[in-house]
Amino acid sequence: MQGLLPDQPLPQIYVVIGAGNSGGTAGPGAQVIGLEVLCAENPSAVGFRTALRRFFAHETVHTFQQDISGVEKSPLLGEALIEGAADFIAALVTGEVPEPDRASWAAQREGMLWDQFQKDMPVSLATVRDNPPVNAVKAVNRWLHNYKSTPPGWPSEAGYWVGMRIWTAYYAASTDKHRAIRDMLKWNDPELILRQSGYRG
Repeated sequence: MQGLLPDQPLPQIYVVIGAGNSGGTAGPGAQVIGLEVLCAENPSAVGFRTALRRFFAHETVHTFQQDISGVEKSPLLGEALIEGAADFIAALVTGEVPEPDRASWAAQREGMLWDQFQKDMPVSLATVRDNPPVNAVKAVNRWLHNYKSTPPGWPSEAGYWVGMRIWTAYYAASTDKHRAIRDMLKWNDPELILRQSGYRG
């Protein structure tokens, strides 16, 4: 991570026993790893080490993303881009595909997933209001914030994969790869990022 982003100070890392509802979270200069979630999902030593490296990398990216603005312009897309950037950069620095089972499931359904994501994006706009309608919350929760409450047959957090696919296209289309990585840490218009990526599902 330091080799990729040498001017970004690495965060403090706190490993805790939490409430069983989060493997990791981050804020300015620090990240928190939920040990009980990682242990439960990765009982082998090899699996745990792989998961821990991925979480360290993913949450470190979030500590660098504190200046992102404009998410409310397209809440579902914006959140997917935030999480997708963290997964994209984590994959670069670890050499491992984040959540390979989810990635395999999603890759076989990419067209269907992108069609549904595009339908859910405008519906998600209402989530920026107080007391958003149920259908708007459902549109976001189909993709995000659904650990242990996924749509039937879906893996958790499929929006991370969609966001990563958009950033993969963005990175591939960019002539300045270092700038593309910087763009993943700070932007203010999710729709512009999507257009510039050229992603079409």
